Amino acid sequence: MSLIIEEITRNHDRKIFDCGIEELNRFLQQQARQKSVKHISKTYVACQESSSKTITGYYTLTGYSVTVPPAHQYYQKYPHPLSAVKLTRLAVATSYQGQRLGEMLLIDAIYRTVLVADQISTIGLFVDPMMATVVSFYEQYGFCLAYPEDETKLDMWLPIETCIELASTLGA
Repeated sequence: MSLIIEEITRNHDRKIFDCGIEELNRFLQQQARQKSVKHISKTYVACQESSSKTITGYYTLTGYSVTVPPAHQYYQKYPHPLSAVKLTRLAVATSYQGQRLGEMLLIDAIYRTVLVADQISTIGLFVDPMMATVVSFYEQYGFCLAYPEDETKLDMWLPIETCIELASTLGA
């Protein structure tokens, strides 16, 4: 599968995208491009090189302020909010699920987080999985619970050191 991942534009066909989760479909179709244009969040879409208008998957990144530092010894001494990147959405079209496209999108998001860290401060990449069933997907890349003492929160994070390591190892 030869894919390109690029920022969403007016040329991408958002209307036919279907990942099986209406909330994620609706965001892509109705809000993603406008939020990118206004610099509220940035949505990146995966398209086959042969059909660069058809979206096969997407993810959205935004800046994030961590008001309660994660349970990580390096950040325990910093009581003020810390800067991070947040992966707010990640979705793959139903016809492409099971082909590791979600993994490719996540690796690209990790790489972009490293690029941000090279320019401004960030302690890592955060994600709040919509469902407990996807926690294991993130765990296989080193994400850990941001608030392990609170079993009701699914918030996860990947420390910037791990992002840098993964980006160099995976050749992102």
